[in-house]
Amino acid sequence: MNTKPSVEMYLCAFHLGKWEADESVEDAYHRALDITAAQFHRMRSDDNGALQEKHADAIHRMYEAAGVNLKTASEGEKASQRMRLMNEARKGGMRFPA
Repeated sequence: MNTKPSVEMYLCAFHLGKWEADESVEDAYHRALDITAAQFHRMRSDDNGALQEKHADAIHRMYEAAGVNLKTASEGEKASQRMRLMNEARKGGMRFPA
């Protein structure tokens, strides 16, 4: 898994991990994946695909909670929903990676 934070990681941290402005995005992301920081680092170093599966599952849960089925939605619907999720996170004080 890429070590550079992605927009999806930030979105999962905000919407699933219930990110608060006084905590790190990584802490909220770990909550969103339902793992500890130690488990995250171990899974990332093992590179066995479990971390990618947890990440993909979190993305699906986030979009599903927002009313979008990623398997049946059009690319336009996905893009529109992604922008809505990003705008909600920005209103909550989140700043996304460049």
